[in-house]
Amino acid sequence: MFTLKKSDTGAAQPWEYYPAKAGTYKAGQLLAIAAGMLAAISAASTTTPAYLCEADITVEDGQNVPVTRVADDAIYETQLSAAAADADVGSMLRISAGGLQVDAGAEGSFEVVYIEDTAAGATVHGRFH
Repeated sequence: MFTLKKSDTGAAQPWEYYPAKAGTYKAGQLLAIAAGMLAAISAASTTTPAYLCEADITVEDGQNVPVTRVADDAIYETQLSAAAADADVGSMLRISAGGLQVDAGAEGSFEVVYIEDTAAGATVHGRFH
């Protein structure tokens, strides 16, 4: 799960509400836009997702989900979904399938600013680019 760790400006991100595809979403899950609605990230992604889900929620097609925008002036905390032996500060990680963690597959959009360890489940802090 992704959580906002720090904002460069100190400002909190306001919640927004957008329609989503039917499904179950988790607080801290990164979401993309597909066919005009929020949707879970189904495959590992090297691009910055648009939104961060702010509630554990199950919805029907078109029901609103509370989200905040993913900001490039903020640091987020998450975990590694798999071991990432070469990951270090400055590494660019990708978003894991499901949008809850990062991994060291192809070069991604999550720049590491702190990494606890390179083992699966280790805490990572980073910014999106």
